Amino acid sequence: MFVIMSFLSVSVQVVGQTEPVVATVGDDVILPCTLRTSSSTVNAVEESVEWQRLDLQPKEVHLYRNLDDYNDDQNPSYRGRTSLFKGEIKNVSVSLKLTRVQLSDAGNYTCFIPTLKTTVQLIVDIHICEGAVSQPDVSMVGIDYTGVVLECKAGGLMCIPEMTWRDSDGNILPADGPTEIETNSEGRYIVRGHVTVQRTDNNTFTCRVLQQQINHTMETETHVKGELFFDTFI
Repeated sequence: MFVIMSFLSVSVQVVGQTEPVVATVGDDVILPCTLRTSSSTVNAVEESVEWQRLDLQPKEVHLYRNLDDYNDDQNPSYRGRTSLFKGEIKNVSVSLKLTRVQLSDAGNYTCFIPTLKTTVQLIVDIHICEGAVSQPDVSMVGIDYTGVVLECKAGGLMCIPEMTWRDSDGNILPADGPTEIETNSEGRYIVRGHVTVQRTDNNTFTCRVLQQQINHTMETETHVKGELFFDTFI
């Protein structure tokens, strides 16, 4: 995401990124914000920089002014957890480092340069993935002439995971349509997927759930009794 504003003959561009910033509880994360300009007269070192969350009171996440941090009015929940990259400010990078990410850090952040003649702001979304993937549940939900239908379900997730089905040799099996996604009352994701399997040498199948943001995988293996396959009755 970026906003371009012009005043006089100077073009000022505040640049972030189009994709949401994804963080894991307990880790550190960088919120990108860069000031790009066509003129050397705009110096980020001399600018005031305000990182804010407008849904909080006080709204200040991190303030930089007069060549130094100024966090007297900082929201207490961010105390001691924010910093700018001082060595990069001269290169017009005013990205914010947020350490020890908490669940309450999720929200929209504003990177604000108030001393510019035209106000430019950048909104950054943080989606937080908390903890590891839970053990998926696998059950049999149907039988017909095409095979046995299995269902895999995983819940309580802060970020949408990737679900795949595999046979005993590790080959990926085609799912019966896209993974179904819903949210519970706490806003956590519940994912559910289906696959129709045919008889194999050992009739063993695995549902694998990968949460890419924290590089964590959980899987559940299930065995289907041979007599459940339709060809048994032919």
